[in-house]
Amino acid sequence: MNSPQFDLANHPVKDTIKLLTSLLEKITSSNDRLHLNAGKLDPSSYTCFHARSIPSISIHAYFTRILKYCPCANECLIALLVYFDRMTQPKPSRHIPPLHIDSYSIHRLIITGLMISSKLYSDIFFTNTRYAKVSVFIMNCEALTDLMHQRWVDYL
Repeated sequence: MNSPQFDLANHPVKDTIKLLTSLLEKITSSNDRLHLNAGKLDPSSYTCFHARSIPSISIHAYFTRILKYCPCANECLIALLVYFDRMTQPKPSRHIPPLHIDSYSIHRLIITGLMISSKLYSDIFFTNTRYAKVSVFIMNCEALTDLMHQRWVDYL
């Protein structure tokens, strides 16, 4: 008896985005509630990925925007989940605390993670400047590159 096969390479990217959005919304809302219950976000948990305010664009709309201007394969989207999982694990031997993924950080984490994963897994990728323009935040190319180098690499 053959079990159904899931072909990630041929799965529609739009459907993968819906699944990813649902998961990330649950994670961010859960972490936001933890911050609310604690009264406020611990200043020591702020990172260069945290924005001053929560962006008004939804996670799904943000993924759609990014993939409209910087398309990538499903493998890049799945790699993003792997990156997030690794980044939320403490690394005591390297003195790196776990990263808290919340509504203040998710958008910058998404754009930076997709930039890295597309450069690693895709044959076609875009310049840092293009990702910075697509990000909808006031981020120049240097800021995006700094985000990538300051903390992202530490977590992986």
